[in-house]
Amino acid sequence: MIKDVNVIISRETASLTQTGFGMPLILATHGAVDYKEYTELAQVAEDYAEATEAYKMANRIFAQSPHPEKIAMRGVSYGGSETSELIAALNQLVEVKNDWYFLLSDQQGEEEITALSQWVDGQKKLYFAATDSLSLPQTLESERTVLIYHHEPKSYPDAGWVGKCAPEIPGAITWKFKNMTGVGAANIGITDLQQLHTDGGNSYVRKLGLLQTSEGLTTSGEYIDIIRSQDFIEARMVEEVSMALFSNKIPYDNSGIAVLVDKVENVLKLATAQGIVALDADGRGMWRVNAVSREETPVNDVANRIYNGISWGATVAGAIHNTTIRGTLTY
Repeated sequence: MIKDVNVIISRETASLTQTGFGMPLILATHGAVDYKEYTELAQVAEDYAEATEAYKMANRIFAQSPHPEKIAMRGVSYGGSETSELIAALNQLVEVKNDWYFLLSDQQGEEEITALSQWVDGQKKLYFAATDSLSLPQTLESERTVLIYHHEPKSYPDAGWVGKCAPEIPGAITWKFKNMTGVGAANIGITDLQQLHTDGGNSYVRKLGLLQTSEGLTTSGEYIDIIRSQDFIEARMVEEVSMALFSNKIPYDNSGIAVLVDKVENVLKLATAQGIVALDADGRGMWRVNAVSREETPVNDVANRIYNGISWGATVAGAIHNTTIRGTLTY
């Protein structure tokens, strides 16, 4: 794909809707079915029998409240031995239908999960999978793969989790503490749960009588909302700056540079409003934009109509996942 606008984001955190960002894709493997988008479960039943795992995953998504306005599905014939078949299907798909963000699949074997994890590492997407293996998360180390441990992975907590959170705009939520309709608690002890979190995995547990996701991590240890927010900012900046370039001639002078700066600032303001960027003590977004003037730009860049002089930084808001509160009682 030819692109005139490139946005490069580097995260410097130690530990770390708009179209597409809320839509899951289910990669089904019981037979070939063309890509299609569905707004209700009855439509899914027209292409996928109720006994198929793909239908059950769609059912889990639509059972959540809220749930995505629509989901996408693509069926492939998979013999269960060559994971390259799954990767080939996805590579073909993104060439023609790429306006979806969350990848799910009815295949839950470790080989399939590993192959799909490796594929998603090269995409601006997130892959969710359910597993009954406590050791799998530490083998992946992927900031775009999310594993949820459950002793019954075919209750599809991965689909329920995506169904619950995908409708929320990036930055608005943390993926921890989420309750899912139709999924019971995982059979996991405290020691195993702590190790699972250390390894970048998640589970579904009962705390104070409430069922909830135990963490919100990708297998790299990064938080899901950070990755999604990063992708959102990048996509919106590409759109904003591209539209400016497409709409009018932007002169290569300081007034033209100011147009580009304005577009970048608009996205950072939006990110602040959505809760992606933190607020300072005065309630202002903690972001900055720097731009090199025309006079400071290399002559060759001006001659070649290339401007690489804008840089920005922002402090992510994150979310509070744990707290300690101290008090004293006196007479």
